[in-house]
Amino acid sequence: MLASADVLAQSAGGSNITFLIMIVGFIALMYFVMIRPQRKRQREQQDMQNNVAPGARVMTIGGLYGTVVDSDDETVTLEASDETFLVFARQAIAKVVTPAETPESDETEEVPAAEEISDADATLSDEDLDKLRASDDDKGEDDKGKHAGNPDRKEY
Repeated sequence: MLASADVLAQSAGGSNITFLIMIVGFIALMYFVMIRPQRKRQREQQDMQNNVAPGARVMTIGGLYGTVVDSDDETVTLEASDETFLVFARQAIAKVVTPAETPESDETEEVPAAEEISDADATLSDEDLDKLRASDDDKGEDDKGKHAGNPDRKEY
């Protein structure tokens, strides 16, 4: 009987060490699988928010797209549309869509001037509108009221 008690004591002591090793291994696995990658993503997000420069096109956490026009330590001013400026906390920048352009060299490329179009050329004639309406009618009933050329559409 004494021998069986020694065997039980040894097996119980061995299982405690095995259990402890398994717990430590599980914690190490959780660190490398979950905690470490999350900290890396947070560090990358923080670096991106700190390095955003004027001229960059960004998206906020609310889904608003804008161009950075000014920034300081805590805030970023975005131009959402012409002459519409919004001030956000740096933490509200979710991602940089288009980074700010940096001059790579002193050489400047000449950009060809855009062709100017007169107001008469830019507007549609009545014949063009009739063609558009006819092509919308050919598409079927599903598209009615969804596209330009609908006479009931109100312009503001």
